[in-house]
Amino acid sequence: MNPTHTDTTGMELGGTTVAIVANTSWNIFNFRGGLLRSLKATGARMIAIAPPDEYSDRLGPEFGATYVPVTRLSRKGTNPAQDAALLLELARIYRRFRVDVVLHYTIKPVIYGSLAAKLVGVRNISTLTGLGYAFITPGLVNRVVKQLYRRALRSAHWTYFQNADDRRLFLDNGLVPSDRSGVIPGSGIDTDKFAPDGAAEAAPLSFLFIGRLLYDKGVMEFHEAARSIRRRHPEVTFHMVGGLDDGNPSGVPSSMVKLWEACGDIVYHGQVSDTRPYIARATAVVLPSYREGLPRVMLEGMAMGKPLVASDVPGCRDTIDEGVNGHLVVVQDAVSLAAGMEKIIHSSPEQRAAMGRAGRQMAVTRFAEPVIVDHYLQLIRQMNLRHG
Repeated sequence: MNPTHTDTTGMELGGTTVAIVANTSWNIFNFRGGLLRSLKATGARMIAIAPPDEYSDRLGPEFGATYVPVTRLSRKGTNPAQDAALLLELARIYRRFRVDVVLHYTIKPVIYGSLAAKLVGVRNISTLTGLGYAFITPGLVNRVVKQLYRRALRSAHWTYFQNADDRRLFLDNGLVPSDRSGVIPGSGIDTDKFAPDGAAEAAPLSFLFIGRLLYDKGVMEFHEAARSIRRRHPEVTFHMVGGLDDGNPSGVPSSMVKLWEACGDIVYHGQVSDTRPYIARATAVVLPSYREGLPRVMLEGMAMGKPLVASDVPGCRDTIDEGVNGHLVVVQDAVSLAAGMEKIIHSSPEQRAAMGRAGRQMAVTRFAEPVIVDHYLQLIRQMNLRHG
């Protein structure tokens, strides 16, 4: 379900101030660049709000956005006083820059940004890019988070989910209005930037995991499946790209990763700024995650023409047509994961190439950046029509 869009093609947003809020400047730079460029083309004034990092200073020169640092946003903290301070800090920023519309991404900006927008009367759109550890883990924190979502999303003009399963879960729990929510297929992928490189398939075969090294990303299952496959196919290699997250309760210890490397099961490349060279060298991209919004790495892999292997869970299953561009496997099951990867191993180069072409076509028609950006632009224009 999506909003009923009026035809506002060609309408400009000059004089409209649009803010984008996320938990890192890196997130805005890497995932919202296409939206910022399109907003700039409409004449809108853009404010990028996030904690400072190495990408903060690049948001202005590359996208024309005014960067505003937020100091009270702690991604991992659960201190109510600090979260209340974040709410007030965002409210002051919205008022100071006379924001007309604010787009919230990632968990804390969605919750506290929406409450701040309500406090100062700013129209807002929230996008749930994933549910997070606190939401999917039963307990007191889970109950508190649900209450916060319920209060925050009640005031949102519109709430987007990146897959239908997440939206249904929120509807079933009474956390979001059905008439002001919908599904948007991810953040959009730049299919010119992420494109097949035309190189012949490399030998030996290799599988690539990209993501933070978290238990709920299926890292343990990936290693276990790799170890199992290497007993039968010692020439096959398994690569991991992504940062360690020691402060996360789901984080895999660095000592464990070093042990995997020492045993020869895994080649660990650490965090990288550009995933394309690693995807280009891989035979297939693998994500055995327990749950996702709409996994960016799957979009990158399919856009570059690589077969995919992923868990049959919300988010992941939205990127794979079984047997067409990849294989779905049972979640938290290393045996099933190994079997899925073995299907790739036992297929011919021609079959793998055909799967890659099918995935590339899906990326272009269903997940390309212009398709996603247009949803947001139409919605912002519609909001201006109703409130202008």
